[in-house]
Amino acid sequence: MVHLLRRMSEHRHLLRSASTISLITILSRIFGYIRDSRIAFLLGTGDAADAFTIAYRIPNLLRRLAAEGAVNAAVIPVFSAYLSENRKEEAWEFINTLTTLALVVLTSVTILGVIFSPFLTGFLATGFQDSPGKLEMTSVLNRIMFPYITFITLSALAMGVLNSFHQFVAPALGPVVMNLGVIGFSVMSGFFSDPAMALAIGVLAGGALQLGIQIPALVRNGWRLRLAWNLANPGIQRFGRLMLPLLFGFGIVQINIFVALQFASHMAEGSVASLYIADRIMELVLGGYTIALSTAILPLLARQATDKRIDDLKKTLNLATRLVLFITVPATVGLMILRREIIQVLFERGTFAAASTELTSRPLFYFALGLMTISMVKIMVPAFYALHDTRTPVAVAFLSMLLNIGLNFLFMGPLQNGGPALATTLAATFDAGCLLLVFGRKYGSFDLRDVGRSLSKFVVASGVMASVTFFLIQLPGFYAGNPAQRVLALTLTIAVAAGTYFGSSYLLRTRELDEVWGMYGLRREKQPQLLD
Repeated sequence: MVHLLRRMSEHRHLLRSASTISLITILSRIFGYIRDSRIAFLLGTGDAADAFTIAYRIPNLLRRLAAEGAVNAAVIPVFSAYLSENRKEEAWEFINTLTTLALVVLTSVTILGVIFSPFLTGFLATGFQDSPGKLEMTSVLNRIMFPYITFITLSALAMGVLNSFHQFVAPALGPVVMNLGVIGFSVMSGFFSDPAMALAIGVLAGGALQLGIQIPALVRNGWRLRLAWNLANPGIQRFGRLMLPLLFGFGIVQINIFVALQFASHMAEGSVASLYIADRIMELVLGGYTIALSTAILPLLARQATDKRIDDLKKTLNLATRLVLFITVPATVGLMILRREIIQVLFERGTFAAASTELTSRPLFYFALGLMTISMVKIMVPAFYALHDTRTPVAVAFLSMLLNIGLNFLFMGPLQNGGPALATTLAATFDAGCLLLVFGRKYGSFDLRDVGRSLSKFVVASGVMASVTFFLIQLPGFYAGNPAQRVLALTLTIAVAAGTYFGSSYLLRTRELDEVWGMYGLRREKQPQLLD
């Protein structure tokens, strides 16, 4: 009974943490949309947009590795171990030593990146050489943004420390202020010779703000900056052993993105920018729920694995999988049906014209197909890390990368800019399938039949939702009129679609509906029973 209550309490805490992260992440995605809308308004899908996208992607690679991956995943177990053993002074010594090491490495990388920017941009976008001045513009923008990697990596370090204290608010607010930095400089673009230049400086300012907002929380928890150089520090050595395979694994995922952009650089003008915008729209869904849950689940899985409570770990994984699929199945259907309307309402203004909407809708369709499997990967990978199995995700990701490259060659001609998106989706599906198979063989299934029963209800409810949604958008004149009328029509469609899905789920007695309500504190009285 005590064991059962403990697990129920852990699941309630998981959902509360995930709800906090989710709400702030949704806020971040709203500002992220405003940021992307400003970029699309100023740059459209022309040469300047392509140049900015590639220039930003290079320092953004390290952001993906750091803020959403390897650094955070490696800091948490090391720092948490010190805290659990009541060795707080040694914990801060480890962080200060790691900070010093990071500053030295990042400064060197930044200097090299600025010097060799023409080579980097030329290597990653060989197709730009056919457009006069496009590659040079990309190199200049990249040089401006390259120091961003220092701010964002130190921000990831701070995030790992604060998450170890189970504090998620300040780290989650980081992307919000990052987006505000870019938005602010986009508004001031008239003071610059080129709007893309203003946006690049905004990225740099946003990175500084993202780090700065976490410093007060670190100080309140006892951190005091003291530069220290000691590579023999046990914490540094353990961090290094964890970091290297994690870095390689997350790096493969980012290589897939660069592969897509490289192929897109050889396609029609605007293909690179259209892929970026389609990916950003999909991130609105991933960030609001999947990223929040995967962030909150890692500390819990790590604690259950450390205590050798493998059965509880499986139940936690079962819960997370069902909740993610409950959201992503209808989101997939909705994005596929409403892709043009969503792009039109969110981005079609300024230099982003109807042709840009059509260009972007193709990759969004194929990205949407991978929403469920990409989400599954983000839930499964932390489970392997919690069990100290870093080799499996890395090996599977490497095979996925090879598949992605081959599929890009296959789809490049017939699907145009939809090819890289479909390749990404199929590679993620392969990745998720392999992780599920290996986990089952190594540690036993986490009751996939139970997940399958829930999934069948999600599919039925999504089918009903799809019928209603398709009927609405086919009504004559429903999406006609000025931009305000289209916004109202899309809002009404999404509201009706959501109501139809949740209503159908209620009639089908889908337990995940109550669990999601409980996540946001709307059905707390039923939560303990459902989380068991």
